[in-house]
Amino acid sequence: MSMTYTIGLDIGIASVGWCVLGETHIIDLGVRAFDKAETAKEGESLNLARRSARLMRRRLFRRAWRLKKLARLLKSEGLIADTKAFQPEHTFTRPLWQLRVDGLDRSLNDEEWARVIYHLCKHRGFHWISRAEAKQAEGDSKSEGGKVKQGLAGTARLMAEKGYRSAAEMVLGEFPEAQRNKQGEYTKALARELLAKELALLFEKQREFGNPHASSALQTAILGNGDKKSGLFWQQKPALAGADLLKMLGTCTFEKGEYRAPKASFTAERHVWLTRLNNLRIVTDGVTRQLTEQERQLCLPLPYQQAGDLTYKQLGTALTKAGLLEVGSFKFTGLAYPTEAQKAEGKAKDPESATLIKIPAWQELRQTLAKAGLDDEWKKLSGDALCGQPEIFDQIAWVLSVYKDDDEVRAELAKLSLPNHDALIDALLNIRFDKFHALSLKALRAIVPPMEKGLRYDEACVEAGYHHSQLFSSTDDKEVYLPPFYEQSRGHKRGEEGKMLFSERLDEEITGGIPRNPVVLRALNQARKVVNAIIRRYGSPSAVHIEMARDLSRPLDERNKIKKEQDEYRARNQRDRERFIELFKRPPKGNEFDKWRLYHEQNSQCPYSQKPLAPSGDVAEIFLEGSTEIDHALPYSRSFDDSKNNKVLVLTRENRDKGNRTPYEYLGGAENSERWQRYVAFVEANKAYRLAKRTRLLRKDFGEKEAEEFKERNLNDTRYICKFFKNYVERYLKLADGSHDKQCVVLSGQLTSFLRARWGLLKIRSDSDRHHALDAAVVAACSRSMVQRLSNYSRTRELEQIRDGFVDIATGEIINPAMHQQLREHFPDPWPYFRHELEARLKIDSPELLREEMARLGSYSEEELATLKPLFVSRAPQRRNGGAAHKDTIYGQPEKFKEKGSVTQKVALSSLTLKDLDSLADPHRNTKLYGAIRERLEAYGGKGDKAFPASNPLRKPDKDGNPTGPIVRTVTKVIDKLSGIPVRGGIAKNDTMLRVDVFTKAGKFHLVPVYVHHRVTGLPNRAIVAFKDEEEWTLIDESFEWCFSLYPNDLVQIKLKGEFYLGYYAGCDRATGAIGLWVHDRNANVGKDGLMRIGAKTASSVEKFHVDTLGNIYPAPPEKRRGLA
Repeated sequence: MSMTYTIGLDIGIASVGWCVLGETHIIDLGVRAFDKAETAKEGESLNLARRSARLMRRRLFRRAWRLKKLARLLKSEGLIADTKAFQPEHTFTRPLWQLRVDGLDRSLNDEEWARVIYHLCKHRGFHWISRAEAKQAEGDSKSEGGKVKQGLAGTARLMAEKGYRSAAEMVLGEFPEAQRNKQGEYTKALARELLAKELALLFEKQREFGNPHASSALQTAILGNGDKKSGLFWQQKPALAGADLLKMLGTCTFEKGEYRAPKASFTAERHVWLTRLNNLRIVTDGVTRQLTEQERQLCLPLPYQQAGDLTYKQLGTALTKAGLLEVGSFKFTGLAYPTEAQKAEGKAKDPESATLIKIPAWQELRQTLAKAGLDDEWKKLSGDALCGQPEIFDQIAWVLSVYKDDDEVRAELAKLSLPNHDALIDALLNIRFDKFHALSLKALRAIVPPMEKGLRYDEACVEAGYHHSQLFSSTDDKEVYLPPFYEQSRGHKRGEEGKMLFSERLDEEITGGIPRNPVVLRALNQARKVVNAIIRRYGSPSAVHIEMARDLSRPLDERNKIKKEQDEYRARNQRDRERFIELFKRPPKGNEFDKWRLYHEQNSQCPYSQKPLAPSGDVAEIFLEGSTEIDHALPYSRSFDDSKNNKVLVLTRENRDKGNRTPYEYLGGAENSERWQRYVAFVEANKAYRLAKRTRLLRKDFGEKEAEEFKERNLNDTRYICKFFKNYVERYLKLADGSHDKQCVVLSGQLTSFLRARWGLLKIRSDSDRHHALDAAVVAACSRSMVQRLSNYSRTRELEQIRDGFVDIATGEIINPAMHQQLREHFPDPWPYFRHELEARLKIDSPELLREEMARLGSYSEEELATLKPLFVSRAPQRRNGGAAHKDTIYGQPEKFKEKGSVTQKVALSSLTLKDLDSLADPHRNTKLYGAIRERLEAYGGKGDKAFPASNPLRKPDKDGNPTGPIVRTVTKVIDKLSGIPVRGGIAKNDTMLRVDVFTKAGKFHLVPVYVHHRVTGLPNRAIVAFKDEEEWTLIDESFEWCFSLYPNDLVQIKLKGEFYLGYYAGCDRATGAIGLWVHDRNANVGKDGLMRIGAKTASSVEKFHVDTLGNIYPAPPEKRRGLA
C-alpha cells in the first residue's frame, strides 16, 4: 500500500505514540509500550544488577579454583589423601585459630598442618592492589573501604603495642569470644601482608620442629617469591589496566583512530570549565547576557586558584570585588532563586551556593604534591599547563588512568620528563583515575583554543573543522527503512564476546554518535521499529514529525523530583479550583480560573498601570467582557512562550495599547520613564514572583535575534537526543517521491499543548495509555505551515485573547462566538470534524461501531473502512531466559524442620519486633535470653533499632540472669513454611518467574511456573494447586496436552463462565493459581488499576495471540515446549 502521509511520533520513557496522518483523514494510529530500561526502584541500569552478580560469581569461582589448586598441591605434597578433605562433610573439631598459635610452639601433624595452611589461604585478609587504593579508602572513613582501613590500622597497632608473634595470637588474645567480623564490623580486619608473615613464620617454625612438609619449595609455591603477586596465597586477577583496558576503551567521536582522553587530564577539565564559562548567562538591569571578555578573563583562572569547587557565589564575588559588577545588581540564569515570601518564611536556600565547576583531578594532584612537599614541582606542572603547554600534565593523567599496578605506573611515569623525577613519581603513586572523556586529547587540543577566545563548544568544533551538516540532499544513499543501532553480528574480541555492538557506521556518520543512555536508547530503538513497521505497511512517508518527553534523558531521582513538583502543583490547582467553586457557586468557564489566580498573584492590580483590576472590589468584575485580558509579557508572536511565567492579567485597554510590544518597549523603558519605574517597582515588590517570571517581565533585550532564539527554544526541542534522532531520520530515511520535506520536524510540548487546546482535545494521562496516540496525532498535524500560520495569527491577536474562542471541553460552551469564528478562519482544523474523528479513533473499541462512525465523515474509502480497526496498544514482550536463580537470602533448614518444611533465619536484634519473639527458635533453651530481649524491647516501645543500638549491645545472661556472657547481635527465627531452591544445606526463595507453561486435560487448564534455576534442574512437571505445597501439586505426565508458554506481555484471552477476558499476561500467583492480565491500554477503570486476576484452571478456553508493533492481533502459531537454553 502506498499513499501520501505524515508520521507523527510521541516518544516517551516507556512508550511511543504514533499516528499515520493522511491529507483528509487519520489513516492509522496506536501506541507501542515497553518496559523502561532501568530498575523501578533505584533507576539504575538493568545491566548493573547483572554485572554485579556476574562479578560476584566470577570472584567466587576464582576463589574456589585457587583453593582447589591448593588442595591439589597439598595432596601432591602428601599432606592429605583426598582433595575433598576440606569439604564440610569432612569434619574437623580442633579450633583452627588455636592450632595456628600451637604451630609456633610444636610440630603439627599432617592434617593439622594442612588445615592451618588451608585456613590461612582461604581467609587471607585484605589487600590493596596499590597505594592509591589504600589512600582512597583512608580518605572516606564512612565507606566500607574506610571502615576496613580503620580496622586494619587497629589490628596493626595491637600487634605492635603488645608484641604478639602472629595475627592468630593477637586475635585470640584480644577477641576471645569471636574471631570473625560480622555485620559490617571490621574491628578484627587483618591485612594480607600480616597473614603472609604469619604463614612464613609457621613454615620457619615447622622446619625447626622437623616437619617434613614445610620445605622452602612448598613455601615458595604458596607464598611466592616475595613480589606479593606470585604464589597461591597472593594469586589474584589483575585489575583491568594497560593493554587490556585499551582494548575496551572507546575511540574519539571526531578522531576515530584516537583513544578517548582521561577526564583527569588538564585539557579535558579545561574543556569542561570553558564550556560552563562560555555558556554562563547573567541577568543584569533586565538584560540577559553572557559575560563580557573582561569579565570572562577575570573568571578564567578562578577554579585553579582555590582549594575546592568553584561556586556561583564565589564567581560573583570576584566580579564585584574587581568592580566589574555591583553587588546585588545581577542574577545567574538557570538557578532557582526563592521568592520574597519564601525568604520571609525562612525556607529559602541560597541558590548561588551551588557548585559551578569541579576540577577534581587538578585539586587531587595539587593536594598530593603539596603533602609531599613538592610545591615547586607543582608550580612547574600547573604553570606549563595554564600557559598552553599541558602535554606533561595530560601524560601523567593518562598513565594514572590507564595503569593500576604500582610497578606498571612507576615504569610508565619513568618514561616522562618530570621535574624531581623520583620524588614526584613516589608521590603520584598515591593517585589513580578511572574515567574517560568522549573526545580524544587530539580533538580536545583542537577545540579548546577557540573556546579560550570565548567561542561556545559547537562554534569551536566548526573552527576546528569537526562540524559537518547532517542534512543530506542526495537521496542516492538513503534507505527505505531506518538502519539498526547495532551491528548485525555480535562481538568476538576479548571482552566483547557475544555482546551487541553499536553500529560503527552510525557512530561515524552522525555527529556525537549513538546515545549510550540505556533508557534513551530503548525508547529510540522502539521508535525506529514503529517507523519501519509503518513503512512496511503504508510505504514511504512524506514527512516525519516528532515530540519527545522532556524527562526522557533525566535520571530517576530528577524525574521523581519533577513528578513530586507536578503532583504538588496539581494538588494546589485542585484546591484553588474548589475555592473558586465555593466562592462563585459554579465551576470556572474558559480562562476564568487562570484570570482569578493571576488576580490574586498580582494583589488585584494591573501590572502595567498599577490600577485595580476590579475597581468595585468585586473580583467577579474581572470576568466581564472588555474588563480584563491575560497578556503575554513577551509577545507570543515573538517568543512562542505560553508558560505561566510569561502571563499577567491586565486591563483590556492596556493590553490593546501594548499590542505586540514587550513591557520595556511599551512603558518607555529605554527612556527610563516614570511608568517604567513604577512597573519595575511593582514587579520587584511582588513576593509571589520567582526569578524566571521576574526576568521575563523586566526583560529589556528582546530584539529580533533574541526573539528568534526564544522561538527556537519554545517551538523546537533542541536536546541532544532530539537532534540525534532528527539527524538519524534525515540522514538515512528516504521520503516518498515528490515530498518537499527534507527535514524531520522535532516539536516542543509547548506548541502541541497549544494545538490540543485549540482543537478542543482533552488529555487525561491517568485514564489509560491511549493519550500517547492523541499526542502523536497532534504532532503529525503540526506542520511547518501550521507553525507559520500560528505565528502570523499571533502577530495580530494575542494568544490569550483567542482562548476565548476555544471550545470549553467540559461544557461545550464557547465564551466568545465571534472570536471562535474568527479563529476558525485564521487557524482552521486540519480538516472538518478532525476532533470528532480523533476522539472516535481513540475511544471506540467496537470495529463495527467505529466503521459506522467513520463512514459518516465521507473521507474514508470502502477499502479503508473494511480494514479499519480500533486502537490496540502493542506491548513489547519480555522473553528472558536468564537472571538470578534465587533470592540472595539463604534460610537454614535443620533436619528437625525438613519434614514440616520450616526454615530458620538469622535476624538482627535491631530489626526485631515484639511479635517476632513468638517465632524464635528453641525457646525452652533460651528462656533467659529471650526474656532479656523482651524486657529491652518493651522498654523501648517495641522498636528494635532503639532497643539495641551499637552503643548499647545486649550480653547473654548467665544462669543467674546476669548479663556477663558474650554480646548477642542476632537470634534465630523460625518460618513455618517456605518453598524454594535447596542451596548449601538451606532454602532460598525463587527469583523472578520467567514464564508459565500451560497444559490442558479433561477440559481443565494447568499452569506450570518456570524459573531461572530450571535451566540447571530441567523443566518442571508440577502444575499449581491452590493453597498446596509444591510437593502436592499436580504431576504433569503424558496424559496432559501441551498448549503454550506465556511470557510477560504475551497477549492471552481467557473465557470463563461465558465472559471473555483479553489482556497482556502479567504474572501467575503460585499460591492461588490465578493469572494476572493487564488491560491492553492499562485503563485504570478496569480491574484494579488496569490489572485483572482470573482463575484459569476452570476456564473453558485459554488462547494465546501475537501482537505486532502496530497493534495488529494474530493467532499464535503452534509451539513446542522449549527448555531455557
